[in-house]
Amino acid sequence: MYATIHQFRSPLGTHDLAEGALGAATLTQLGGQAGAVVTFWPDAVAADEAAARRPAGTTWLDTGGYRVADVHSVSDAATYAQITWFDGPRGAEQSAAEQRAGRERIWPAVRGIEGVGTSYALIAEDRSLVVVGFAASLATIEAVQDAIMATELLPGEDPALLPGPDRVDLHRVQHAALPAPAGAR
Repeated sequence: MYATIHQFRSPLGTHDLAEGALGAATLTQLGGQAGAVVTFWPDAVAADEAAARRPAGTTWLDTGGYRVADVHSVSDAATYAQITWFDGPRGAEQSAAEQRAGRERIWPAVRGIEGVGTSYALIAEDRSLVVVGFAASLATIEAVQDAIMATELLPGEDPALLPGPDRVDLHRVQHAALPAPAGAR
């Protein structure tokens, strides 16, 4: 599965699911008029084509195409979303370390928190990482952040390879029709 993220500066409202898309979410940033549309695609070709499109009448900040590297899901909660950005380019070793941290340390620490929804780890060609996590409430997002900060590094994790995110955006979910592929954990 692949994904695109289109960021915008003015409200879009909800939108119809694009033809061929597996799912999508329209997000508006808390405290501002910026937002993002995250759309999921069955393959790289569809994602690349969608990344190149820019709907008329909107002010897009940037567009990105990603491979969905991991999906974790405990519920369909999707009232709020946090987008965590790890800008690229990133080396293979750092990318592998970040993905391992997500799968083996962070997800086990947060999956039992009430209100956690689905999270998607998205990897770009330059190995930049974007994690889009959905939740039932702001309290859930705060509990997730607290749980992540309380984790200890696993044996073999190198803190030099895990400098943390470049930015974190908090959003209200205006619309969500999220895919939950087989094997979601």
